Amino acid sequence: MRKIAIILAANLLFSFGTAYFLIPSGMVSGGVTGLAIGLYNGFGIPKDVTVWVMQVVLFLLGLWIVGKDFALTTLIGSFVYPALFSVITRLADRTGALTDDPFLCMLFAGLTFGIGIGLILRQGASTGGTDIIAVILNKKLGLPVSSTLYAVDAAVLLTQVFFGRTAEQILYGILFVLCYSVLVDVVLTSGKSRIQLQIISPRYEEINQMILRKFDRGSTLYRTEGGFTRTASYAVQTIIGKRELFRLREEVLLIDDKAFIVISQVSEVNGRGFTLEKIAEN
Repeated sequence: MRKIAIILAANLLFSFGTAYFLIPSGMVSGGVTGLAIGLYNGFGIPKDVTVWVMQVVLFLLGLWIVGKDFALTTLIGSFVYPALFSVITRLADRTGALTDDPFLCMLFAGLTFGIGIGLILRQGASTGGTDIIAVILNKKLGLPVSSTLYAVDAAVLLTQVFFGRTAEQILYGILFVLCYSVLVDVVLTSGKSRIQLQIISPRYEEINQMILRKFDRGSTLYRTEGGFTRTASYAVQTIIGKRELFRLREEVLLIDDKAFIVISQVSEVNGRGFTLEKIAEN
């Protein structure tokens, strides 16, 4: 229920950004939304009708070619988004745009798209639309999903150039795509990134116990051998939160001020102490 609620809220945000910022600004866009805007500007076909038809057709195509397991993950995105888009588009037509400034439209459209799409993908769901084309081509031809998705969106963007878009609208559209692409990555990794430390020291046992007792973090010991000295020892590896980094580093240096410490950022950690409960002490 929590996942469904997040997916619904994300689709609502996505629809709001389209109706109140993307469409009024006239920016170019990719995906089904961009195609709907292009057909409306070129032939006067209602935007919500195009979104409905494309989402349903692509969903059925995905169901037929990829299978029902994939279809289930795209079900909400394929039917909830068109419904919300229809309602909010009509509401926006009555209330009018929130701003006429093209930069603000680009910025807030990018924010709503990036956060909305990121939240949907974070729940393991899909927005449907051109995502389905990419998955089908991957299954049938072995083409990479990410590259295919960019190619499909680029093709949709190019078609809109022929519908009387100005150079400024095209440039803002490019910035919009870049903005929401970056935000999608931020949302997907937000709250999940951690810091990994690898500590090499002859006093590895003291350092290991300090990590276990003072920081209540797990650790792993690796056998090591110095490339120059050929001295056998152990390296201590641990994963901690960003706020703990400086305090832990200071504690390590108090034990051994010559300890060799490698610090790196990891995008996500799964397992005991993070996504699973810690093992209780006896």
